[in-house]
Amino acid sequence: MTPEQNISKVNSPIASLPPELFAKFCAYLPPADLFTLSQVCRKFHGYLCAPNSFSTQQIWKESRLKFMPKEEIPPPKGMSEKNYVELLMMDRGCQTCKQIKICKIYWEFEVRICEECFLVKTVNEYKLLWSNYPQGFLNTMPHTYYFYGKYYWIEQIHIAYSQYYSLSKEDLKTWLDSKKLIFDSTMEYATKRGMKYDTKRPSRFSRHN
Repeated sequence: MTPEQNISKVNSPIASLPPELFAKFCAYLPPADLFTLSQVCRKFHGYLCAPNSFSTQQIWKESRLKFMPKEEIPPPKGMSEKNYVELLMMDRGCQTCKQIKICKIYWEFEVRICEECFLVKTVNEYKLLWSNYPQGFLNTMPHTYYFYGKYYWIEQIHIAYSQYYSLSKEDLKTWLDSKKLIFDSTMEYATKRGMKYDTKRPSRFSRHN
């Protein structure tokens, strides 16, 4: 029997709350407590982890604005409030190795990561060009800078290039135009975040965002 099944059998008054009252109860909880609550039982998980639910998004948004008052900037386009709050929780450490260590949020890749994992998960532009990746393709891919070099997320490159390589010449321009729009939006948001926090950053990997 799983922990979730065990807990779900506990007779607790909160478990019988209707959704609207549950949302009011959550208004007093910081994000860390919301994450804990979402793991109590399937019912709470459904209330707090429904990406297309307006009430779910409001619960996380209100918690963010109340308990993370400096994080008033809305999430990137397409990111849920829950995932956004989780990304902002620097005390949870690296999302890749799961270790509690100094991390940075790379908004270009929407990931919170330590320096060691960053170097594993990314690739330098020169290596991609040496491997004959087209410059026109790379111009549509989000990237960041590390020691003055341009770095790309390896998984994003592989997925996008498999699509790029399979396209006909007729479809290629439309695909590139679509990717460029996404690229512009992603990089604009990353720049916006960087402008907010750059004055507070003492070193490369002790940054908040």
